[in-house]
Amino acid sequence: MKPLQCACLVDVQDQKLLLVKVRQNQHWYLPGGKIEQGESPDQALGRELAEELGIAIQDARYLYTVIAPAYGQAGDVALICYHAKWQGEPRAMGEISEVAWLPLQNMDQFAPAVQVLCRDFIGSVPA
Repeated sequence: MKPLQCACLVDVQDQKLLLVKVRQNQHWYLPGGKIEQGESPDQALGRELAEELGIAIQDARYLYTVIAPAYGQAGDVALICYHAKWQGEPRAMGEISEVAWLPLQNMDQFAPAVQVLCRDFIGSVPA
């Protein structure tokens, strides 16, 4: 089964990662979401961040792709990760119930793919 593809923002500041919570889920996710048919990953990133956080991205730069078990469904998810400058103050909109900067050591609160990101890739994230 092909992994579900999502475009995601990776932003680390002061050893804290920008994360979102969806509805009543227990775990935190990266901001972003599913790539729709006919959409490029960077287009999906811009659309999702505008819809879910009310922020506008600039200068999105691809970092890496994380493939890991999907949280709450069968199969894997492919997180196509970007670093980007953005404008606006992130706020919970749409299906997002919370937005927070969480310390990297709180990995037990993160969705499985975000845990893989932190363990295998986070050291190379630009500040």
